[in-house]
Amino acid sequence: MILNDTGQVLLVRRRDFPLWDLPGGTLQENELPEIGVRREVREETGLNVTIDHLVGTYFRLLHEDEQSIFVVTIQGGQMVRSGPETKELAYFAPTALPKNMVALRPQQIADALAGKHDLHPIIEENRWAFRAEKILQKLQRNRY
Repeated sequence: MILNDTGQVLLVRRRDFPLWDLPGGTLQENELPEIGVRREVREETGLNVTIDHLVGTYFRLLHEDEQSIFVVTIQGGQMVRSGPETKELAYFAPTALPKNMVALRPQQIADALAGKHDLHPIIEENRWAFRAEKILQKLQRNRY
């Protein structure tokens, strides 16, 4: 998670998924999380970052995955407002996050802003929301 000097959160809207999200993505095979975070942030934003701390690793039962959220600091680079993966980048106040956002992100952002570290929650997701997300992803894939 990237914050600017006024405490706003940087969010990305990817070209392959219509919801706002934190910059990030999937680790490559045998890639350390700390390396993957820096690579994904650079790919999606053009920014070089260093990791401050791990907020937590969130385990999503229905998705059968885990998401690690890190707080990072910008060390350089040039912000790219759009690119091959990124449709749009914008900073949002934590109290004015967009409605069309990945479901778990507001809680993860709140945890980070509350200064939490090393959380390991297990998320029991709503089945209907999960199915709707899968349908939306399928529609998006067929669109491109």
